[in-house]
Amino acid sequence: MKKIQNMKDIQNTKDINTILQEEFPLSSKAIDDLLSIAQISQLKKYQTLLKEGEVCDCWGYITKGLLRSFYFKDKKEITEYFSTEGDKFVSIESYYRRVPSTVIIEALEPTEIYAFQYDEYEELCKRNQEIAHFTRKVLESSLIGFQHRLDSLLFETAYRKYQYLSKTIPRIMLRVPSLHIASYLGITPETLSRVRTRR
Repeated sequence: MKKIQNMKDIQNTKDINTILQEEFPLSSKAIDDLLSIAQISQLKKYQTLLKEGEVCDCWGYITKGLLRSFYFKDKKEITEYFSTEGDKFVSIESYYRRVPSTVIIEALEPTEIYAFQYDEYEELCKRNQEIAHFTRKVLESSLIGFQHRLDSLLFETAYRKYQYLSKTIPRIMLRVPSLHIASYLGITPETLSRVRTRR
């Protein structure tokens, strides 16, 4: 990853500012502090950002592209999450508990990310209460999102799951292979095909 030296190094400054402000309103100084430790990275299609067994040393936002978080169960890939422009990426348990990740994060498209390294970010939180409060809000929104996803997996029909995905992140349908969509919804590719036909 390339460390940002100054604002000229940021190709999409407006974009990352918008992303941060949409997450939780921040002062100009807080945004400057965040960007001062941010690292920008360009990932190639199918490049792995986090491997299974590695400790997740960063979290951040996507300004361009698409990431998939997945893990293996009974030798099958289970898609946990898709992250597109404006979304966060992280392996939460690995990042906060400093343990090897069971989750793999890979780029499904050429992707640009802004990442915050663990040590630098934790130090910034100690110095800046606004950033610490921002972090709590980020975690809060992430937990709510995961709760909604879990509720959907447990209680919704395949058709309703597909409808919800189409409504909340419709751009995913054209950017992700059907196999990954089926895995994300917790259904078989055959069921996904039937749902699409019904729709």
